[in-house]
Amino acid sequence: MANFIRCKACGYVTGEGNIKDVCPACGVPAKMFEPFTDPVSEKRRMILGLHIHPIMVHFPQAFSITLLFLVFVSYFIPVKVASTLFDAILVISFLLPYFVILSIITGLLDGKIRFRKVTTPLLKKKIILGMLFLITSIAISFVAFSNQLLVMALPIYEILTMLTIVAVACSAGLGLIGGHLMEAKFPG
Repeated sequence: MANFIRCKACGYVTGEGNIKDVCPACGVPAKMFEPFTDPVSEKRRMILGLHIHPIMVHFPQAFSITLLFLVFVSYFIPVKVASTLFDAILVISFLLPYFVILSIITGLLDGKIRFRKVTTPLLKKKIILGMLFLITSIAISFVAFSNQLLVMALPIYEILTMLTIVAVACSAGLGLIGGHLMEAKFPG
């Protein structure tokens, strides 16, 4: 079992002997570190330390923001350029639901490892918001691949714009809740 130390100023935890003169996170002198006993088992710490879910959620977040940007830009560019932009919208719209599904799966695993159950109040909120994000991402894909969009009909772009705004809002909400849970974990 590794010996841990924690910065009294910022709470950064690392293995003993891993710092030199200052805290790598906040820069205070090394004398600000104190011994720390991690309440999480070594196996769970190793799995949580991979940060699989926090890494995975960046894909749908980036895709939804990129889609919103591309759809918004498509209102203002010439038709010749819009067809290329539309191809990018199609590719991202196709991939988005799959990455949302992977994020949900890794989130459920992370919740189970972190809290031993996925029915805590904040995790329930994340599950509901994640399902709304998934439904929205499927709707985005459906609208993007509908034949009407190929002729670039304005009402379809307006629907796509509204859906991407909802997707970005879901993504932001999930990120805010997840940020609060980042360092929380059940001991043992």
